[in-house]
Amino acid sequence: MDPSQPNVRNLDIHYDLRFLSEEAQEGPFILKAGSASYPLVKHSNDSLRANGFSSESKELHPTHYCSSVPHDSSKVQLIRVYGPPDHQGIPTLKAAAISTSASGKVFTAADTAKAILFLNPSITVLTPDHSDTVLNHMDDSDELRQMVFMLEQLKDGWNTPTIIMDEKGQPVLDKSGNPYYTYDLHPYLLNLTAGASVGIKKKIYSDSTLRGVRWNVQQGVSHIPVNQRNLTASTISTGGYHYNLKDGGPQYGVSVSVDKLTDSFELDLKVTNNFIRHMSVYATFYKGDGVTPIEMNADALLALLRGENLLEVKQWMDALGEAEQLLLGTKSLKFISTVSAEGTFLGIPVTEASSVLSFKLPTTDPIGKLRLSIGSLGNGNSHSDADPNAAWIGIGATALMDLVIPTVSLIMTVGTESSKMFDTLFKKIKFIAPTVYSIYTVVKDIINDSSNTGNDVKNMITSLADRIVSTLLTGSEFIEELAAILSAEEVEEAIPVVGWGLKVLALEGTVAQLAQTVGEVIAAPRVVDFELTVTMDASITLNALADGGQQPEFAATAAYYIVTAQYSDNTTRTYRGDIPDPKVASLSFELKNVPVGGKVTFLAAVYSKEGWLVGGGKSDLLDNLLTPGKERLVASVNVKQMLYPLNEQTNYRHSQLLIHQDGQYLWQQTSQPPSETAADLGTGGTGHVLEGLAGITLNSNMGLLGYIWQASGLNIPPIDGDDGDNLQLYAFKNITYGPDPNAGVMNTPAGYNKAPLLAYPQFGTEDGSAVYFYLDPTGDSVSGFHLRRIKPINDPSVPQNNPHREFDLSAGESWGRFNLLPTSMAYHSNGYIIAVDPAHPVMQILRIPSTGKPDDQAPWALITLGPGTREGLLLQPELVAIAPNQTIYILEKGNQRIQAFSRGGHPVAAFANPDHPYWIELVNHDASQDIKYLSMSVEIQGHIYVLSQYGNGYEADQYYLDIYTPAGSHLLTQRGLVAASLAVDLWRNLYTLNFQQISPPPGRTEPSVSEWTPSTPRKDGSV
Repeated sequence: MDPSQPNVRNLDIHYDLRFLSEEAQEGPFILKAGSASYPLVKHSNDSLRANGFSSESKELHPTHYCSSVPHDSSKVQLIRVYGPPDHQGIPTLKAAAISTSASGKVFTAADTAKAILFLNPSITVLTPDHSDTVLNHMDDSDELRQMVFMLEQLKDGWNTPTIIMDEKGQPVLDKSGNPYYTYDLHPYLLNLTAGASVGIKKKIYSDSTLRGVRWNVQQGVSHIPVNQRNLTASTISTGGYHYNLKDGGPQYGVSVSVDKLTDSFELDLKVTNNFIRHMSVYATFYKGDGVTPIEMNADALLALLRGENLLEVKQWMDALGEAEQLLLGTKSLKFISTVSAEGTFLGIPVTEASSVLSFKLPTTDPIGKLRLSIGSLGNGNSHSDADPNAAWIGIGATALMDLVIPTVSLIMTVGTESSKMFDTLFKKIKFIAPTVYSIYTVVKDIINDSSNTGNDVKNMITSLADRIVSTLLTGSEFIEELAAILSAEEVEEAIPVVGWGLKVLALEGTVAQLAQTVGEVIAAPRVVDFELTVTMDASITLNALADGGQQPEFAATAAYYIVTAQYSDNTTRTYRGDIPDPKVASLSFELKNVPVGGKVTFLAAVYSKEGWLVGGGKSDLLDNLLTPGKERLVASVNVKQMLYPLNEQTNYRHSQLLIHQDGQYLWQQTSQPPSETAADLGTGGTGHVLEGLAGITLNSNMGLLGYIWQASGLNIPPIDGDDGDNLQLYAFKNITYGPDPNAGVMNTPAGYNKAPLLAYPQFGTEDGSAVYFYLDPTGDSVSGFHLRRIKPINDPSVPQNNPHREFDLSAGESWGRFNLLPTSMAYHSNGYIIAVDPAHPVMQILRIPSTGKPDDQAPWALITLGPGTREGLLLQPELVAIAPNQTIYILEKGNQRIQAFSRGGHPVAAFANPDHPYWIELVNHDASQDIKYLSMSVEIQGHIYVLSQYGNGYEADQYYLDIYTPAGSHLLTQRGLVAASLAVDLWRNLYTLNFQQISPPPGRTEPSVSEWTPSTPRKDGSV
């Protein structure tokens, strides 16, 4: 560095090396900043005073210093202190620190600890001001103090100089014949970085000043509102086909949108990546059936590509030479582009990477589907059934650009004015392509190792670190070219410590750490799919049902309707239409350009001008498919008038109670609810005692209620077959909430020591078009907690002692598994299970496979989000519920809010408050008492029901039902609605799991269930 430059100033750098052994403190020491070296001189009391430090000061008492070190305030760098060589001739590394624009202090053992943490690629920032912010977030933490204590205990042994060996066990030599080496962190010290990183990231990923620098937020999409302005069809080809994205995302930080689609099938797709990673994009074209992939050679692929897209692929082909075939993929899976993170590179502004894919769709035969497989570094829980090699370029590019380059930049003092350099680097395909291929060749076996296909990617990233350092960074051609691009000398200086950051990041890849930290890249699936499919139009008719023998017409107050098209594998569409005259028998409208595939249910809700629900209904579950000669889906919904408004005067009234009498379950009409509270639960006694209540759920089409409880005296064995002292067991049950509850009765033949959970689809039937599940709690975090299938019935003709009325609890077939045992989960109609538990600030997302699998082959749930206070992060997530429009709501006790998400793990701006549109604040009725959030449910319009208990729940007035509007305002509180859990159906009827105990034959201990209905308006409009 040249001190004559405006940003460069000379500094006296002071170090406190007292944490080293007394022998090591004698030195001599050399400080390295970039590739320059400066001697460190031992302090005397006089020199302390001369340099502005008081010898009496306990906080600022450096032992060594060096004068007039040129320091560029526009650059962040890693400075190192070296001691005498060891027995191998390798300089010993004694200390390190991150030097920034604010660095005018004494460096201590704490700064060495901070430097190790700062090299974590998910924490690194390359801009001075922001790096100070990150470093300041490391202060005053127990985790950092533990690292400092360990440094002081280990003294000179906090790292070990280690010579790099090749595959034959021989030293890897530089061009001068000297061995390359690394400084391996002591395992105790390295392991402490995991907990420290969690605490730091919790702060920095919630710091608004680091938005766009260290983190970004892509707004999620849970459903697509359709109105009269956007009902026009997309461009239709001469063959009669038109196309649209099934779900453009974002999903796990990446989204896709259609920029252009012409009559000649020329298509522009924009891919946006929001995480700090590089990604590869592969495409598969399918024939008109949407199933058969189209095979093509390189020439056929190039004939489809356009503009910059074509140029990029040609450059990759030229750069890879003999490896071209690996690049192009299989006969049908074809490489078409790369995508980088946009906007900034760790704080340094860079131009937006090319992310527009321009190509022409094959025209030999009309295509039925285009799949984009977008891959990068991540866990093996891919949401794609495409070739996993779709990710190899993304993995290699991320390892190079987002993991290695930041550390090299810190050591070689590459500053913020180097944005042009980074732009050059990102687009220098002649350098990137062979480097990425080199990375792939040395880590291919790691990526494809079956042990790395779960959520735990620690071993994969650790091995990746070792091989990149030993094989890639020691290659002379790579070092020379990288040095030229970075305009830096002696890039070899970075080799000894590059592995630190990668290994610190690797520790975040364990399940235990992913459950506590903001994982982003390593928590995302390795491949994310997006599909462009043939679309069709849908014609929807709402038929008014006759009321009391009158002519069929809608409610007199009906002003508008909202129809929700709930797709099984596609984003929900919602359509709002006005009702100019309610005195009609039917209303019709069209949905244009709806993607084909899967199943669909249409939900209709009719509202008054005040927003009161005055009618509703749903269609059958329909095949959302094109059929020969029929390019339009026709559906009808019968709409029944309703008188259940919700306003601040609404009061829920007890309607009926489940009882057992004369060997049958009955609904007893009564306005008097049960009086029992939590005080009536037992505490581990013998006999028939209700011990606990774990939740209730419902299915609308079959009219099912499923609920879970714990009791003694269940007269069933424990599931594990151990008779022991397991007197208190969990069981679950089904009944129907129609006139005859016995029609749906099902019981568990055995009990559990932990609470199982139920996940029922809102509209699933028993014809196999939907699958019902329970969570088996007998697993563990290693083998997983498995999702198992339930086959419910609703048939009064089946005898109560029929074997079909027992749940099949036999293990062996799994529909997915969770690393973390959920305490709340919900069924997303796209075929996902969303789960949370308050011990971990994450959301688990499990994509349900098309068929059950053996336990050891079942897919794992993805672990997303992480701890924090801003949108997209969680603290103590207690409950999850999913609205009919597919918006996911998570109630966070830690943040005292309900936050909205899409199934891709992104926050949704679902609420009206402009200051925080992603969440609503929970009402606290008594801040002096602990709150237990018991249950959350959502009705068709989007009103959110929350049941809570204050204190021990022994008194009725400690129970609160709070209802929040779809816009996020608090609508009403009903105090004294005593229950342990609730579920609301589409039409606002409540079903509660009660503390009251009933004892049906053969003496089983069960809770009662109640139905509650909202008050109806009087003629004057009151309730």
